[in-house]
Amino acid sequence: MNYEQAVQKLEKYDQMQILKFYDELNDDQKAFLIDEIDKTDFNNIRQSQIISAQDHIEPMGMMKRPEIESKREHYLNKGLEYIRAGKCAALMLAGGQGTRLGLDGPKGTLNVGLTRELYIFQCQINNLMDVVKEAGVWIPLFIMTSDKNDSATRAFFEEKNYFGYDKDHIWFFVQEMAPATDLNGKVLLEAKDHIALSPNGNGGWYKSLRNAGYEKTLEEL
Repeated sequence: MNYEQAVQKLEKYDQMQILKFYDELNDDQKAFLIDEIDKTDFNNIRQSQIISAQDHIEPMGMMKRPEIESKREHYLNKGLEYIRAGKCAALMLAGGQGTRLGLDGPKGTLNVGLTRELYIFQCQINNLMDVVKEAGVWIPLFIMTSDKNDSATRAFFEEKNYFGYDKDHIWFFVQEMAPATDLNGKVLLEAKDHIALSPNGNGGWYKSLRNAGYEKTLEEL
């Protein structure tokens, strides 16, 4: 992409403010910014604006606890039926850092045990293992990490032998980043030559999983 093409793209999405410092950049910085503009999907921002502009959004239907409890056996059997048929998978959102907990690393590596080691990741695996034992089959587990903690998370799971979970039924993938915007949907700059990025939100897990190449894996399970 050259400068003229970048301008055309930004004009299409009304994001020309991204180039407001362009004339102050050196050649390397200009090339870097143009490359970022080329790789950025601004259409997602437009779609988000359309959704937020809707006049009325209805809450989803829900079931209250008494209704669930009254049919507990039915729902339990139906859930186990789908799990055994390979129609269910588990997703762990593990992109967070433990900064607010005083931990320099993935939040899930925090040891919360009082009399023994017990990690947050381990608690999640233990919960899933209860279902595995009940169903009698392994449940495919997809773990979404972040750019910052992907390697540390993978290494931690390997070090702990996946807390007893079959590693052949675990897949890691990295959450994608999206342009950060102001309240008017205008993309912000982290630096004069760099678009500000942030994780694409919990709702972006499927897009991130699909772009990691696991959509076919899901279909084949």
